[in-house]
Amino acid sequence: MSSEPYLDAANTARPGSKSSAELSIYNDVPPITPSSRLFHVYHRRRKLDFAIFTAEKVPLAYVRCSTFTVGKPDLTYHAGETEDAPITAVCKFINFSRHCKVGLGNPNDPNVAWEDLTRHKLTTHYRFEIALNSGERRAFVWKRTNSVGIGEEKPSKIGSKNFKLQDERTAELVAVYLNNGTKSWKKSGKFQINVDYGAAFDTMVFITGLGLLEKERRRARSQEGAAGGD
Repeated sequence: MSSEPYLDAANTARPGSKSSAELSIYNDVPPITPSSRLFHVYHRRRKLDFAIFTAEKVPLAYVRCSTFTVGKPDLTYHAGETEDAPITAVCKFINFSRHCKVGLGNPNDPNVAWEDLTRHKLTTHYRFEIALNSGERRAFVWKRTNSVGIGEEKPSKIGSKNFKLQDERTAELVAVYLNNGTKSWKKSGKFQINVDYGAAFDTMVFITGLGLLEKERRRARSQEGAAGGD
């Protein structure tokens, strides 16, 4: 594991360590490669749920968010257009903790694979591990960003709902979530995934990225409620 796992991606490297071509992965600009894929995220059910579509606007997943239902995951990922589609992932917020548990598969299946989404102390960085198609187990870190966008679209300088995902060991920028802001009440934002590590990895990106977005939404709602009570 890197001795600096939470260091932001740098624009330069140690002398002689990387070629100029290799250094492109360290720039705070999502690379456009043959593996890069775009996904659109829309609000559903009065902005409480999410629907994910491919770049061609083909329905990919429906993510149900549950706040007050006891025993139900906070996010449930359905691999289809509606919540009637099969469940292929869940995210549970741990009570009185900033950490989460992510299940890849249906939680009713005893063979579901559980992973930890952990917040690094004193930061807003969230880390998870996952086994790639190659069998190698790798760690990735979500970080808030006010500089990394998608294409020519840039995030708000004061927003808190934009995230970038980096390989913990190399700092490679593997995914980005760009919030749509106030452009449309129907659309939440978009993901760009820059690597092809398999369907399970893509699902992990979506469920953890939207999990962080849901956490931010609840935090903002809680603050609004507290301000309204003053």
